[in-house]
Amino acid sequence: MQYPYWLVMCVVIAGALAVWPGGSDADAVSEKDSVTRGDTAVNSPPPPTGNHAIRGEIVLARADHDWMSQQIEEPCILPNPKVPGRLIMFYGAVPASNRNTAAIGKAWADTQDPFQWRQDENNPIFTPSKAGWDSGSIRLDTVLYIPEEDAYYIYYSGTTGTVQDRIGLAICPAGNDGYSDITPANISRHGSAPVLAPEAAVPYYEDMASQAAVMREWNTNAQRWDWYMYYSYRGKDGVLPGIRLATSQDGKTWTRHYNQDDPRGMGQIFESTPDAYYEWHQVLKVDNTYVLCIEVGVERGARWRPGLAVSTDPIKGWTQLNLETMLQTQWHGLYDDRTLYHVATPAFYLIGEKWYLFVQACGRPANDNYIDGGWEMWAIACDKRIPTLPGCADLHIPGLP
Repeated sequence: MQYPYWLVMCVVIAGALAVWPGGSDADAVSEKDSVTRGDTAVNSPPPPTGNHAIRGEIVLARADHDWMSQQIEEPCILPNPKVPGRLIMFYGAVPASNRNTAAIGKAWADTQDPFQWRQDENNPIFTPSKAGWDSGSIRLDTVLYIPEEDAYYIYYSGTTGTVQDRIGLAICPAGNDGYSDITPANISRHGSAPVLAPEAAVPYYEDMASQAAVMREWNTNAQRWDWYMYYSYRGKDGVLPGIRLATSQDGKTWTRHYNQDDPRGMGQIFESTPDAYYEWHQVLKVDNTYVLCIEVGVERGARWRPGLAVSTDPIKGWTQLNLETMLQTQWHGLYDDRTLYHVATPAFYLIGEKWYLFVQACGRPANDNYIDGGWEMWAIACDKRIPTLPGCADLHIPGLP
């Protein structure tokens, strides 16, 4: 989740569609995009020891570089389309020296060891524009590799201020090795306007639109790609009150959908939890089931955690699972108030026939304000298989078999 405030969203790994959340749009209330270097955390008992602990490690650390010294977020991981056995991660970060801005970097890893990432020394690769709608701050939303164009589509949220309020698209050729040519010089913004701006008119009443989880699927009957965007918003319904849908046939021109079946009249794809913030999220497909992996800040950000929603249809039938399903306090042998009190920008990836959850996390700040946390990037093994809903696929989440 960023301060102040995932056929694939952020990635297709072993047949899984995935997309993929930095800062908290929840700001304007309180934002995650700007977080101070408040690393002081309240004391808590040390984690249990022994052989029965969930494996989890910090894979990108704030101390590595100044440009990512406040928080690291939004892990968008894809298999390198040119180098088998290698992964690419696009990720966002915020510097401690100016928490009102953010940038995007890249790193790579071998599929045999998804806990070991090599950052590019020339990071960041994408920054706010010098002028225009995204000149203030940006945050990464989703990255897709488009084979027919041999290019990466980079969806991001931007603003002229400090809280991202519009969704844009940048495109970068994959190049010969799928990695080296991902550079500032090769990344081009698609047009001068966002691909999705907030809609103030009835029935949407939006002031802001952000955090786009994007995926596409081949429509055999129509012989075309169908694109889906699941986005967060702010407006008449409140601050980040839930998730709405837009669709496209080319990933560039988008049409909103207002869910008339929402019993609360908010047009959201599922009934969200009151007084909770719904920010960065990833979309993926597991067997017959579409999955949204969402950062949710219950009680207006009192405790950020990964949430889940599932459906067998990308447009309708979405249901949110209990928000305790993946609560980090259940990660026995790994959880500690000092490191994982808040967990955000969650994204699932199937790597080498094993599932992993990548997140940003911070310890509990002494002032209990998540904005003042120091957020690191973690990878966590998902060895626990759980049922979801009748007719929907099981999922693997952090936990022991």
